[in-house]
Order: sequence, then structure tokens, then C-alpha cells
Amino acid sequence: MRFAAFACVLLWGGLAVVCSKPSSAVEPDLTQLSIEQLMQVEVITASKKAQPVRDVPASVYVITAEEIQHSGATSIPEVLRLVPGVHVATIDANKWAVAVRGFNGRYSNKLLVLIDGRTVYTPFFSGVYWDAQPPLFLQDIERIEVIRGPGGTLWGANAVNGVINIITKSAKDTQGALWVSGGGGEEKAFGGLRVGGRIGARGYYRVYTLYQERDALQQDRAYVRNHDDWLIRRSGIRVDWNRTEGESFVLHAEAYGGRIGQRLNIPDPTLPGSRIVDDRYTTSGYYLMGTWNRQRGNITDTLYLYYDHYARSPMELTEVRDTFDVSWQQRIQTDGKHDWLWGLEYKRTSDKARGALMRLTPPSKTDHIFGVFVQDDITLNAQTRLTIGSKLENNSYTAWEIQPNLRLLWKPDARRVWWAAVSRAVRMPTRAERSIAIDAYYEGMTGGLPMFSRIYGSAQFRSEEVTAYELGYRCQLHDRACVDVSAFYNVYRNLRSFEPANPFVETTPVPHIVIPVYMSNKLYGRTYGFELSANWNVTESWTLKLGYADLTYRLQFAPDSSALFNLHSDSTSNTPRHQWKVSSHWNLPGKWSIDAYLFFVDRLFGMDFLPSYYRLDISIGWRPRKDVELSLVMQNLLKRKIREFEHPLWERDSIPQRAVYGRISWRF
Repeated sequence: MRFAAFACVLLWGGLAVVCSKPSSAVEPDLTQLSIEQLMQVEVITASKKAQPVRDVPASVYVITAEEIQHSGATSIPEVLRLVPGVHVATIDANKWAVAVRGFNGRYSNKLLVLIDGRTVYTPFFSGVYWDAQPPLFLQDIERIEVIRGPGGTLWGANAVNGVINIITKSAKDTQGALWVSGGGGEEKAFGGLRVGGRIGARGYYRVYTLYQERDALQQDRAYVRNHDDWLIRRSGIRVDWNRTEGESFVLHAEAYGGRIGQRLNIPDPTLPGSRIVDDRYTTSGYYLMGTWNRQRGNITDTLYLYYDHYARSPMELTEVRDTFDVSWQQRIQTDGKHDWLWGLEYKRTSDKARGALMRLTPPSKTDHIFGVFVQDDITLNAQTRLTIGSKLENNSYTAWEIQPNLRLLWKPDARRVWWAAVSRAVRMPTRAERSIAIDAYYEGMTGGLPMFSRIYGSAQFRSEEVTAYELGYRCQLHDRACVDVSAFYNVYRNLRSFEPANPFVETTPVPHIVIPVYMSNKLYGRTYGFELSANWNVTESWTLKLGYADLTYRLQFAPDSSALFNLHSDSTSNTPRHQWKVSSHWNLPGKWSIDAYLFFVDRLFGMDFLPSYYRLDISIGWRPRKDVELSLVMQNLLKRKIREFEHPLWERDSIPQRAVYGRISWRF
């Protein structure tokens, strides 16, 4: 009822504003811009200020709005497959494993995901519930910025291996009305309606509602289907108001709700062994976010304020969480040489949790995070720029953490850029690692009794740490081609490990042996590799893109760790050594276009061996009128019962399937 009421307020409140005359302008196709123009596309995530891609001293990749549209994807994880160095794997029809530069898993925890600067990870495990993230109105996304490498100096704890920032368009750029609808095989039905208009002389708004329903995956057995179908709805409103030429406000509010299915593999001492359980649960939430920005000469002040509430009720853990976040930053540009950025942040998050498989002690808790950061971008000369800064952050578990950053950029000429960086980032402990108990695995029989492991959090769990060394090179080879290469060497300390204690016997519901296992920090080592991306405008109507990523692990356990048990860890081995992708965008006569994407993902060594695989997606688009677009999307055309990922809790026989669906977009 609370979700429904909030959604109605959003919709009726936005529709009550008088709509302006619809805009019939067709947005430019960035896939056909020159290489020089692409290098000038501005990003803000790397340094919290607008910079051309060419001048960013970090490993950055930008997915433009046009690339999202041409891909035919209907979810953010599927869009992220386009980025070299991002590993995306399907677990079931509504869950993905997503990671940058390794350590992938269902509860991947070293990647910070933002939407317009608002964090969407859960403090429960420092990762993203992708099944609870409603579909965005993909036509409203301006770009997705992916930073590969630490971002703790500006974004704080948990930006360990990367930052993904999904940036939506301003309300001014989404005027008029847009209707999107589609459906087919796996994507049973999806659609949305957006209306944009003006508020007085200086204000703009958009209001929208979305719906998506996805079919369950088929198991790796004929005619057997899972119960992992997905149905979710989302409604929201955004208002942009320019009070004066140098002062602006943005208000964004959304509400969502849905029904999610899953098939769990649950340990059961009465069998003994494990049993398959079909679970259906609900997810819902809403948030309100406000941004104020004022520019006075060479000083820019920005204030962010948001409140977020979500509730989810899967069998393994029911969780209700409320988060309040306020941050303020100031940019000061002085004498043409120094560009200062500093700010303060406070976050309060409280939860209530209970579950059949996972239990938290205490069942409810409130955590606080306070941080302060400062960074100076120093222009040494016309070719060289030095960036130095640090963030000091206090959390409820390990008190103060420091995350420094040093970056150097050198442009020997207008076409070439070299950059290097050294930085430190931390991932602070979570509620799960400090206070959880999980009935985890069935281990077999011993002395005639079934044996199970049970994982516990530990009050001594410390922050995970990384020191990252990076080197990058960008070059515009000629007017039609460019290349971007980034290499990294990461040194990790205090990574999570699982340490067994002495077993004991439980008598209920039947006698069985329990091996208690405690989370600890006895894993350390290094990873290294590189990412390469290249763009080639072959002709004025045909563009080719190449991406490749290489990753090598060299991790080991402390001498007093039980390394044998740590084979159960799913984050150190569930990342491929090699990944590559080739994409082709071709504009044809008659307003037709064809996009093809060929992916290769190397084998995984997780709970089981998963072989390497190829994936081919094709999207065909046609624009009969400037305000109407139709597309046909075909995914997984090469699939032959290849599983992309496994986790012991979820049914292992789920396999992504071939999917064919159509989509129509109409602007009016």
C-alpha cells in the first residue's frame, strides 16, 4: 500500500503540470561522430568534474545513449557486457554477477555502482542486488561511465576495483512524450510511457512509468523450467529548475515494486544432503533525491541529499533498509594552475533482517559513515598535469580509513596521452561479515552422520585493502581510428577467507555434524592485467569496435589459514583470464541499421569447471519516420547449453537461452 500510494503521487503530481509542445528533434547518433568528437565526450566520475575523455588520468570507458539503444539490451548488466574489463555473467533470469578486474560473485563487493551519483549498493554485503534494481528507462540514460581501478579518494569505501556511474538526461532534454513497448521469447513483455514538459520559464519536468516481465530460464534438462521469472514496475518524476543563470536545482523521486522467483539449493540434514526449493518473493522501494548547484565566479558549490527505502523478502534473508545521505562539495579554480575540490559526506543506514538460511545478530542495526576528501588538480605546464588527493572516512566497524591518490597525465601532442597512477582503496566490513550465520554446504557423511558447514561472521573482520599501480595510453591513430590501453598491478591485503573451527554435533532436527567456519582476513596477493579498446570508423556509415581484457590472479593464504576449505570461495576463481568482444554498427539506406556483437569469455574455475563460450547478439533497427523506431533483437544465437556462472545456493542447471524480441519507440 505504501508503494502504491507513493507511485500514484509521483504520476499524478507530474501529469498535473501542463505539458509543453512535444519536441520532435531526433538526438544525434554518437556512433557516427568523428574520432576527434568521441575523444571530447565529457565524463565526471573520474574527478567529480566535467572533463573530456582524452584528458582523464584513469582507465575510463563511456557507453553512450546511442550504444545502449543499438544494443537492444533491457537491463543494465546486459549493457555492461560492452565494456572491456567488466565481467558480466547470468546466474538466473533475474540475477547477475558483475565485477571489474576480478573477484566476481553473486555478492560481488569491490565495485561501486551509482545512478546520478547516488549509490545503489547494499551495506549488507557492499554489492548490488541486481534482481532488486528496477529497469531504468534506458532512453533516458545520457551515458554510463565506467572507471576501471580504485575510486576511493572521491567516492569512498567500496570503490575498490571500479566505479560505474549511470547518468540520466536532464528533464530539459526529454521534452514531449515517448512510448516504448516490446516483447518476445525470454523478454515476455516490457514497456513504458514518459511525458516531459515545462514549469514556468525556467523549469522542466518528466514523469514516467515502466513495466518489465521476464520469463524463467530453462534448466539443462529437456522440458524442465525454473521458477526464476521476474516482474517489476517503476514510476518516477524528475524536475530541473534554473533559479538563476548560475544556480540550479534537481529533484528526482522514484518508486518501484515487483515479484521475483528463484530456485534454491538448501542444505537439509533430514535427507541428508540438500533439497531444491522454489521461492517467490517481493521487492519494493522508493527514494527522493535533491541536488543544488551554484556557481560564483571560480567557485562552484554542490549539495546532494537523498533518502532511500527498500524491502525484499527472499527465503534466505528478508531485509528492510532505510538510508539517509547528505554530501557537500566545493570546487575552487585559482590562478589557472590549481583546481581544488573538497567536500564532506555523512551517511546513516539502518536495517531489519531475518531469514531461514541467513541470520543476523542483532537483527536490526544502524551504521554511520562520515567522510572528508580533498583533491588538487595541478597544471604543471601545457603538457603535464598532476592530481593529488585523499579521502579520510570513518565507519562503524574500523573507525578511520585513509584512501590517497596520485595521478600524472602527460600530453606530448594533440593526438597522444600518457597517464600513470598510484592509489589506495579499502572495502570496509559489512553487516554480513561481522554478524551473519549461514547454513552453507553439505559436506558428506562422517561416522554415519551427515556433515554440514555453517559460516559465521567475525567481530574481528577488518577492511580489505588494495594498492593499485596503473599506466595508460590513448592515441588517435588517424582521423578514423583511436586506441586506448590501460595496464594495472594490484596488491591486496586482508582479503576475506573462511577459517574452520572444531566441529560439533547438533541433535535437531536429526543428529548431524556442523563444521563452524568463521570469516577472516587471511588471503592476500596480487592481480595484474590490461584492457584494450579500439574504435574504427571504417566508412561514414560503418563503425567497428574492439575490446579485450586480460586478468591474472596470484593470491595465496596466510600460513595459518586452512587453504583446503577456502576452495569454497567463489570470488577468487569465478573471473575469466581472457575476454574479448567485437561490435559492428552499420547504417543502411532507407533508415535501417544492423548491430552485431560477438563476445568471448574464457573458462571459469569456481565450484565446478565452466568452459569458455562465445555469444552472438544481433539487433536490427528501422526508423520509418523520425519519431518512430522499430527494432528486432536476437540474443545468444550461438548458445549450446553453456552456463555462465554458478553459486552453490542457486540451482546450477539454469542456462541462458536464445531470445528474440521486438521493440517499438514512438515520440509524440
